[in-house]
This record gives sequence, structure tokens and C-alpha cells, in this order.
Amino acid sequence: MTRKRSNKDRSEDEEIVLPEPEEQGEEPAVSTTEPAEVEQLARALEQKTKEAAEANEKYLRTYADFENYRKRMQRDLAEFRRYANEQLAHELLPVVDHLGLALQHSGEPGETIQEGLREGVELVYKQFRDVLEKFGVKAFAAEGEPFDPARHDALMQVVKEDAPENTVVQVLQDGYLYYDKVLRHAKVGVSKRAAKQENTELENTETNNNE
Repeated sequence: MTRKRSNKDRSEDEEIVLPEPEEQGEEPAVSTTEPAEVEQLARALEQKTKEAAEANEKYLRTYADFENYRKRMQRDLAEFRRYANEQLAHELLPVVDHLGLALQHSGEPGETIQEGLREGVELVYKQFRDVLEKFGVKAFAAEGEPFDPARHDALMQVVKEDAPENTVVQVLQDGYLYYDKVLRHAKVGVSKRAAKQENTELENTETNNNE
């Protein structure tokens, strides 16, 4: 007769295998790809930082160029507005000239017949000059100044012993400025030395050369 094995007998026959203790000091394995990935990310970050710096520099240059352009356009617009009436001012100058001539030929002050006419023309002339000056048109002094081709047109030469050579000694027509630009040259007479003085200096020069 066979006896059944109890659970207690089976547990005694089974070999109990215990897990081996882990060796002390052993570290878990680290993936060999991790340092490469970190290096790659670092390079990518450096590249993006460089690109961001370049983009910021381009932005700053573009902004500076735009500001310079804006300021230049503002200056050009202001200058255009300032000189927009230059042609009109130039066309009005002959009117002023004729009023001045009318005053010169209206007779001497004190003549009863023409005194009222003279006073009226003189008043209009002054008002006209004031209006022109208000809009930047102003006559400039020429008599007694050294001849300057940028401001004067010489129509004649005048012998003057008491004036340096090439000096404006007579103004035939006033010159005008439009703000800081010459709107019209002054038509003038320019001094020169007398012929006798020139001949004397020439003779002295020839004498010195012969000696």
C-alpha cells in the first residue's frame, strides 16, 4: 500500500536556492550613449545661441539704419518746406526793384506836388520788404565788401583812389538771400587802380629788371 507524500515531505525534498548577495561597491551600468547626447545638445545650444546673437545684431543694425533714414527724411522734408517758395520770392524781386526806382526818381523830399506820391510808394516799398524778410528773403550789404563772385556780379570797374582794389564801391542792383542761400547776386561796380599808378609800377618793375 502506497503512502501519499504530504506537503511537508515535498518541501523537505525541494532545494531552496537563495539569491546571491550583491557585491558591495558595484554601480549600476550607465548607457554609453548618454555623454554623446549631452555633447550634441551642448553643440546645438551653442549654435542656437550664436544664431540668436547674429539675429539680434542684424536687428540692431537694421533699426539704426531705419532711424538714420527717418531723420534724413525729416531733414529733407524740413528743407523742402523751407525753400518751397524760392521761385515765388525770386519773381517778386523785380517788383521791389521797381518800387525802389520809383522812389529814386520821384523827386527830392520837400517838393509839394510829389511828396504824397513819394510817401505812399515809400510805405508800400517798406511793407513789401518786411513781408519778404518775414518769409526769409532779405537783401545783403555789398558796398564796401571785397568782391565775391559767389555773391556779386561785376558790371563795371570804377577808379577809386581811396578804396582797395577789387572792392565793391557801387551797388547797381541789390542782392538777396533766401534764408542762407544766395537768391540773386548783387550787380555791382568794383574798384580798380588808376592807370597812372599802374604805369608807374610797371616802369619801376622794368627799371629793377634792367639793373
